[in-house]
Amino acid sequence: MIRARLCGHHICYVTSMSVIESILKDLQGLPTPRLVDVARYVHGLNEAAQKERMELLRQTHGVLNEEDGEAFEAALLRARCVES
Repeated sequence: MIRARLCGHHICYVTSMSVIESILKDLQGLPTPRLVDVARYVHGLNEAAQKERMELLRQTHGVLNEEDGEAFEAALLRARCVES
């Protein structure tokens, strides 16, 4: 993102990068084998999170009454939308 600001009598252009933009820029400079390592790591994070969610669901299955179960399911669906 480029922003303009007044520096005395001149206009200065300041470039600021988001965290994601900075990470993507760093990734562009990596050789292919390192990119594969990064991809495996990120994929592993996603798998670990999914396994954790599934284990929590397994542990809580049948514990909630119907109304609480529906509320939990709705909250879970909202959380999945936020993650996407």
